[in-house]
Parts: sequence; C-alpha cells; structure tokens
Amino acid sequence: MHLNLAFVAISAISSVLGAELGNSGADFEEYGKHTNQSLLWAPYRSNCYFGIRPRNVNESPLMMGLMWFDSSEVKGVNQLRHFVDTGDKLDKYGYESYDPRLGGKEVIIDGANNLNLTIHFAKSRNGENWGARIYGAPLDASKAKIPSLILYLNQNGEGSHLSTDLLKRQDKKTINLEGSALELGDYEIKISDNFGQYYERGPSVAHDLDSSKPSHFSFNVPDDEVWKARDIFQTMLTESVQKMVLSGTKMNPLSLPSLLMIRNLNNFAPGNFHFVQKTFDSHQPFEFDVIFNKKGSKQPIRSSGELTTLISWTMSELDARFNNKFSIADPDLKRFAQETLANLMGGIGYFHGTQKVDRTTEFDEEQFEKIDLKEAREEGPLQLFSSVPSRAFFPRGFYWDEGFHLLQMKEYDFDLTLEILQSWFALIEDDSGWIARELILGSEARSKVPEEFQVQNPNIANPPTLLLCFSEMLTLALEENLIDDGLSHEMSVTGVETGELLRRPELLTLYAEKIYPKLLRHYEWWTDGQRGYAEEYIESLGLKMHPEEVFRWVGRTFTHCLPSGLDDYPRAQPPDVAELHVDALSWAGVMTRSMKQISQVLGLTEEVQRLAKIEENIVDNLDSIHWNEQSHTYCDVTIDDDLDEVRKFVCHEGYISLMPFALKLVPKDSEKLKWFVELMGDTTKIFSEYGILSLSKQDSYFETGEIYWRGPVWINMNYLFLDSLAFYFQDSDQQQDAITVTKAKQLYRDLRENLISNMYKVWDEDGYVYENYNHNNGRGSGVQHFTGWSSLIVNILGRLPEEL
Repeated sequence: MHLNLAFVAISAISSVLGAELGNSGADFEEYGKHTNQSLLWAPYRSNCYFGIRPRNVNESPLMMGLMWFDSSEVKGVNQLRHFVDTGDKLDKYGYESYDPRLGGKEVIIDGANNLNLTIHFAKSRNGENWGARIYGAPLDASKAKIPSLILYLNQNGEGSHLSTDLLKRQDKKTINLEGSALELGDYEIKISDNFGQYYERGPSVAHDLDSSKPSHFSFNVPDDEVWKARDIFQTMLTESVQKMVLSGTKMNPLSLPSLLMIRNLNNFAPGNFHFVQKTFDSHQPFEFDVIFNKKGSKQPIRSSGELTTLISWTMSELDARFNNKFSIADPDLKRFAQETLANLMGGIGYFHGTQKVDRTTEFDEEQFEKIDLKEAREEGPLQLFSSVPSRAFFPRGFYWDEGFHLLQMKEYDFDLTLEILQSWFALIEDDSGWIARELILGSEARSKVPEEFQVQNPNIANPPTLLLCFSEMLTLALEENLIDDGLSHEMSVTGVETGELLRRPELLTLYAEKIYPKLLRHYEWWTDGQRGYAEEYIESLGLKMHPEEVFRWVGRTFTHCLPSGLDDYPRAQPPDVAELHVDALSWAGVMTRSMKQISQVLGLTEEVQRLAKIEENIVDNLDSIHWNEQSHTYCDVTIDDDLDEVRKFVCHEGYISLMPFALKLVPKDSEKLKWFVELMGDTTKIFSEYGILSLSKQDSYFETGEIYWRGPVWINMNYLFLDSLAFYFQDSDQQQDAITVTKAKQLYRDLRENLISNMYKVWDEDGYVYENYNHNNGRGSGVQHFTGWSSLIVNILGRLPEEL
C-alpha cells in the first residue's frame, strides 16, 4: 500500500464512521478480550531457544524454558544450550512454521551435541491451554553422545504455587504438577514421555543419581533470578560432581551420565521453581510432551493423542493461512518465505521490567564526542509486546526496526500488528512524549546488552517508522472497506479472525481517536528535539527556506550518527552544530504526513490544515536547502564561512541521498525522479546483482571504517526503493518522460529479481537470513539469523508486483 493517500476517499468513509463510533466502545472492548485470549500463551521469551511465558501477566507469570547438553563427558556441561547464541554454532535453529495465535514448529540442529530437536507448540482453539512436544534424535547414531534435556518451570508471584500433584500417578514416564496464581487461576501441567529409552548403561552412582529415570525436584528461586536457570543448574551440578569426586567413590566410565544428573544436594524445601532432567540413550529417538490446562477449561488438551491431533491441525492451518496471504508459485521460494516469516513471528516477545534512563546528563552538542550516560536510574516497571531484530543478538525492542517489522507483519495478520503498535504507543510518556529508541526491560533483557548501550536518554530519537505503519493501517482499513465491504470478511478455519479491523475499521478509528493526543505529544517531542539551527542559512538562502522545518540528529559524534539508524554513513567532517541532515528532514516529513493522515481520518480539519502546511514546508526545504543541482542529488548541508553562500553541500550518494524518494516526499511530476532512477540503476555506483548498495562505490568513504552502512546491501531500504518505484511508475497515467518510465520499470524488475535470487541462494546454502549482504559477493554479513526487517523479502516475493 502506497504511503500517499486519496484523502477524498478517506473523508467520504470517515463521515460514515463518525456515526458508528458512539456504539463501538463495547465492541472494541470485546474485540480486545478475544485478541488477548488468542495471544495469551506463546514462546514469548525471545532470547531462549525455547521459552514460554504468558502475555500481559506481570505479577504472577508462569515461566518455562528448555536446556540441553551432552552428558557423555564432563566438559559437555560447558555446551549447555539455553539462550540463543551464535557462538553455539548450531547448524540450524529456528521456526519452519509459526504464528503466535496458533503455534508452530521449531527445528534445532546441534552438531556439537549430535542432536536433532524438533519442538511443536500448539494451543487450544480458545487460547487457554497449550502443549509443547519435544522430539529428539541423534544426528549420527554411531556417536557416543548422550543427550540430557532439562526443563525448568517457575510460578512467579507472591501467594502463588507450583507443586507436585500427589493425587495423580507419578512414575518414570509421567510427572504431574498443579499450580495456582492470582492472574492465571488454577491449572495443571503434565510432563509425559511418548517414547524413548533412558540411559541405563553402567551402574547408578547413587540412589539420587540415576540416569535411568528423570530427576525432578523443586525449590525456591527469586522471581527476578529465574532467567539464570542455566547458571543455577551448572552451579548445582558442579557441587554434586565435586562431592562425589571428593568422597572417593569409584566410578564406572559408563556411569558418567548418571553423575551428571542434578539432585537436591542441599535438601532445599519444595518451592515454585522446578527442574526436570531427562537423559536418553544416544542410539534412538525420544519424545515427550508438556501439556498445560487451565482448570475448568471448556477446551482441555486431555492426552498426548489429543495434542497430536491439535499439532496436525495447527500445521495445516498455518500452511493455509500463509497461502491465503502470499502468492508464491515456486515451492522452494515459498518454503524460504514461509520460514523467514515464521522466524519474524517467532521473535515476538513479551518483556516486563525496569529500564535504565539518564535524564540528568547534559548534551554538549558542540563537542561531538561520545556522551557517557553515567547518571542512570531504573524506571518502571514497563511492559512491551514486540518482535525483535534477532533472537541471538538483539532480543529486545527497537523503535525504528519495529516499524519495518510491522510493515511485513500487517500483510499476514493485520490485527496482531495493532496489538504490537498499541504496546509501543502505550510507552509514550504523557508529559514529554518520549519513547526510548531501545526498550531493554528487566535483567533478562539486559543480560544480552553491553553495559555501554543499556542506558537510554530522552534527547535521542530514531526514524519514526511506527507512525508510518499506523497511518498506513488506518488508510488500508478504510480503503478496503470503501472498495469492497465484503473483502475482509474471511475467517480462518480456526474461527480466529485476523482481519477484524479491516472488516470493521471503526474499531481501528476508535483506537486512533483515543491515542491521538499521545501521538501528537510524541510528534512534538520528536520535531522539537531534532529541530536544527536555521539562523546562519537564512541570510544565504533568504525567503527560500522555512526556518521552523529544518532538522538534524541530536547525539551525532565524529564517527557515528546512531540516532539516524544508519550508524556510520558518512556525514560532514568536521561536524558542526549547525549542520542539517536530509534524512532527518525526510523522516520529519513522513511523521508529519502520518499525523496529517490520522487527523484526516478523525475529521480534525484544523489539524489537517496545520500539518499539511508543515508538510508543504518540509518538501520545499528539501529542494531549497538540500538539493544540489550540480550533482543532481539531495545532500546534508553544513556551514563553511569561507564560501560566498555559507552553505556547504555534503554529498554522499547512497541511501541518505535517496531518502526523499524512498519515503515518497518527491512530487510525482518532479523532474528530479529521473535522477533517482539514473542513480539507482548505475552499476558504477550503487546498483549491483545483490541489491542497491548503501553507499556509492565512487564515494571516498566506500568500504572504509566498519563498512556497515558504507557498502553493504540492506533489505529494509531496498524494500522502500521497490515500493517507491511502484508508487511513482506503476500508474498508466505517467507524469514522466517515456525514457525515464522505461528505465524505472526495468530497474524495478532487475532489482526485485536480484534481491530474491541472492537472498534465497544464501539461505539455501546455510539456512539463515542476514542483517545485510556483502556488496562484492552477495554473502550474508552482519548478524546471522536476522529475521527482523530482512523478512521484508517475504513482501517482495508475495505482495509486491513482479513487474510494473
């Protein structure tokens, strides 16, 4: 969906909606209850290979996680898997199919531990109950690796409990637990084996160290320490081994797996934290289930047989839903797209905890040195429902990444996208309008972040992609309803609608009306905080500029401009407090346009007029301040007193110079469009067989420094380029010369094909999607398994047209 809108059409339907909003409050509340139930349970602990917790349950959540290691040798404990870590060098980890409303399938290939794990997660249709099936098999049955799996569970919250259910049969193959918590109510958990042989070779080391049966005991762990389950396990296991060694007990080498079973060495009293360890024979597969049922539920999962049926139904539904949303004929490309989307969705997490904020340190904008935020205070707790860029490297919320994630996600589950947006918008501070550019909530999230990056500051902004996404959603809902009222009545076979907001856009409009004051405050915080200094340019440029609509990124240093998102992209050297950034102005334009669109939907006539004027001024300033006629490109500008005009252009052809085009701020009849097409198609500068490069090969900064945004291909920006090419050149009523139109259409086809073929080739070879792609050979670079905005390749494959 293009970002520029048909306001006449929106106005026509918004007047109809006005009459409906008065009766929609109760309906929106009912919609929210249904959505909350369908999204209550999922593997929302994004940083775990497999970790479950409920959403919106903050005081008394049930926390679960899975760990494993090879118990054939003592050093195997050092390869205990828990948090996702590229240092583990797994051959594969990730979802092949997944939806947080339904469940899915995760596959983990761990060559070092000789283990193939397949984990299915499925939920009852009302979302109350769930089951996890853990299947394991040796990669090579001839290897003497002994897989030992550890399940841990903790019922958080004062007055809650999770204990062994003594009224039900407890044996080697089944463990029954019962729990109760204020927010979750009463429930039961059953851990049962389906098949597999426990390791029984060698005599048991002691009566409580016997690998031929599961080890299970409980004790108490502080709620905020549960995430340290790996450290707790290793510490307790080390103490147990040391005691056995010091006792002088003679040991058969075949009994080592028994020695590496955890036990309650310190006789801790039973508590809410449970360890369940299962050590299996290395020569055959095994499988066990974990089934959660809320007591009194109308849709319990009563047995492993019922879980089998539920898993089968879930997998069929996932495939049907994907086929319904994306049209990809090639089966190999479809599998690539389905897994990539599944891993974006599988990265959705629920975070709750405090964040570190420094509101004291003052910024000396004339120094441009790195600012150390040493006056941090913990604030909160806060909560966030969000996808993440990478479960391994970035398992937390990123403000500017998330907007790109949601541009992808809204094509699959429109209603889920609003749930995530609501969570982000709820964090807008009432007084200041600020949202942190990184949401690092709680000690578990902070454990994956270097200390120097943990502290947030209200002076630092990021590109406002969330508002862009929300305005698109409003427009899409209204346009589809206007065009075909029956278009979005489709319902999945689950009975769970994921396009209710498309069918009933008045619900979305009701939310927009409610949140508008916060969005406006956020808009004011962003534009006020990033506004640049115009005084020194006014005399030079005269009335050709609008002094209130000039912008720069606060927090820029000599070498980096982290707030811009394009961290090391070259800027003016030396820096100057008066420099102005074309991408900051462009994002201010997008934010203004988005707020104007929302105001239009809500019928706020005066706001529409005010914002339309600001948007017009921003577009004027792009041309009067940042357009360099000599190089035919948009450039940053800075001050040089030795020049007659004072203004000095800082031109670096690449993503920043293309930003006004990528964000559709250039009028459709502009003669400048031909220069964008020329640049994007220039193989001596930024066009390559792998996608459009971030920086021109002819730039003096190309391939220098970190080579982060100075050459590599980034999928989020390439997606914007494709979408803009379609916006400007797809219509039959062209406002450009025939040669430019022909070049643009060919550029679109070539760029789309190059992105798809290279990303698929890399994925087919090593199974991963990457943060960016090498500009010389197309190989994946940056963070591995970066299924954040790189997942936009799914939209490129299944939603954007093949050709214009």
